[in-house]
Amino acid sequence: MQLTVDADLQTRIQNSIATDTSVNYKRVSVVIMKAATGDVLTSAVYPLPPIHNWDQLTMSIPDQNKLAGWLTTTDLGFTYATQPGSTAKVLTTMAAFNKLGLDAANVKFHVSEEERIRTKGIEPDETGIITLERAVAKSNNVYFIKLANQEHLQEDMADLYLKTGMFLHGVGGYFYGKPVKNDDQDEKWKQLWRNTEFNTKPPYDPNHIRRSRAKGISGMAWGQGALIATPAAVARLVSGVANNGTLVANRFVLKVNDSVTGIKEGIKLANDPQYAAMITKYMIEQSAPKVPILGLSVAGKTGTPERIWKKQSINDGWYVFFAPMVKDTGNIVVCIRIEATKGSADAVRLAGRHVIPFLLKKGYIKSIIPAAGDRENSRKRNRKDIEPAETETPDTTNQ
Repeated sequence: MQLTVDADLQTRIQNSIATDTSVNYKRVSVVIMKAATGDVLTSAVYPLPPIHNWDQLTMSIPDQNKLAGWLTTTDLGFTYATQPGSTAKVLTTMAAFNKLGLDAANVKFHVSEEERIRTKGIEPDETGIITLERAVAKSNNVYFIKLANQEHLQEDMADLYLKTGMFLHGVGGYFYGKPVKNDDQDEKWKQLWRNTEFNTKPPYDPNHIRRSRAKGISGMAWGQGALIATPAAVARLVSGVANNGTLVANRFVLKVNDSVTGIKEGIKLANDPQYAAMITKYMIEQSAPKVPILGLSVAGKTGTPERIWKKQSINDGWYVFFAPMVKDTGNIVVCIRIEATKGSADAVRLAGRHVIPFLLKKGYIKSIIPAAGDRENSRKRNRKDIEPAETETPDTTNQ
């Protein structure tokens, strides 16, 4: 039997991360997959499981939480779900396109200074009239809260949660593969969500959005509240974007007795491939300022969710991105989560230091090249908007 995992790639990434003192006292997950085939290349972790300490390796989660630091006893990338933060805005954007068609690109909302969720740092939520493209590129929390509620996107978002394996209100997701013929159970989960997350109190009030900003549909819209996801689920979502709107289920076994296992049938995330192309454009713009750190141009989305761990508020740093393959058609998708860190800037730096160099060295990826008509605009945006990733600030629910 031959697995799809590139053991050399995974080992190099893990060993490289282990030399980085900036991730001491933190926990890291790195999931890498091929969008066109669903092949899982890597599910790297730091720290590594304590394979020589049986007591620690079999320790329960409550007992682990009594320890001072982190312990890895499971495949974090595929089986440990947490709030995905602003990476979930990719899903909210997809839901908007699925419901509204290409007109979603023209949906605009006014964001006032009083409404802002992210108020500190060099890049607070922008104010004024905001478009969908600008909201993705600048990760505007208020825009997505308004978009999800006022365009009633919850059912479309729910469909995408079920397809990609995200959990809402503790149910509905999956770890390694979506159960087959699960329509009846999916409908039960959706009915539960209609009675809970889609019906929270106080209800959404467009004149006072901060009251419900982390609850129900509002929280879902920007990856907070009751929405949790594994890095693998977020990678599957972005694989659908990278694969023209179609998600191919993950493949873990490449060959059995020299017989290649078949690529699984894809499921449609985007109702039209044009929607995936639009989201790709927005994600390239979002990651353009990070090119000096990454060393190449990618389509990506950052996230800095806030959550409670050991009765303390912490931030995680997320970065999900994709880039075209060198030797084959399709794209490579990478999702990084660093637990208990300053924010997404740390995940971006980790990608540039410990992931992308090995993908380049092994000939997996190359830079995304924007369409000819976009190149000059992209250069102008970079000169005007470029901001060091170090200045990114958390998407916080308690400011």
